[in-house]
Amino acid sequence: MTAPPPVLYADVSDLRAVLDSTDAGTGTAAQLTDLQLGLALEAASARFSTYAGTVYDGSSPQAAPPVLAKTVTLDLAAWWATTYYLKQKDMPPASPVVLRYAEAVKVLEDIRAGRIQPGVGPPGSQGTVGGHVINRIPNIFTGDDSNTAPDMGPSRRLLAGEWLEYTG
Repeated sequence: MTAPPPVLYADVSDLRAVLDSTDAGTGTAAQLTDLQLGLALEAASARFSTYAGTVYDGSSPQAAPPVLAKTVTLDLAAWWATTYYLKQKDMPPASPVVLRYAEAVKVLEDIRAGRIQPGVGPPGSQGTVGGHVINRIPNIFTGDDSNTAPDMGPSRRLLAGEWLEYTG
């Protein structure tokens, strides 16, 4: 009995395109073999599935991978591929790969916490999630707090709590 192939939310050519920079791949993780890039994609896809709590295997329209799965997977896989390429050397904190990885991890945390819905539905459809606005600022002020009153016309003004005719 063999294990089913892993579900990948992106393919090697997509990852290679993400890794390819202006130097046509020279000196980047785009130089790695397809096997190495495939391993990075497996790790990233598994991470996305773990955080989402489901595997989007495409077996039905409802199980079609959302676009978010592909973009997050590519950002994570680019980081893993770059660590393979650099042979575990440090990456600069301002590296685009590090910044994209950090943003992908934030998205994963938001998925886990339920703040982001990865999207479920047939390809091309937009997921619909009901929402509501939360106003956390209580109504603590009234008109009396600002020492104002309704406008009584241009010739009136308030002075020391009394409305006076404007003479000036």
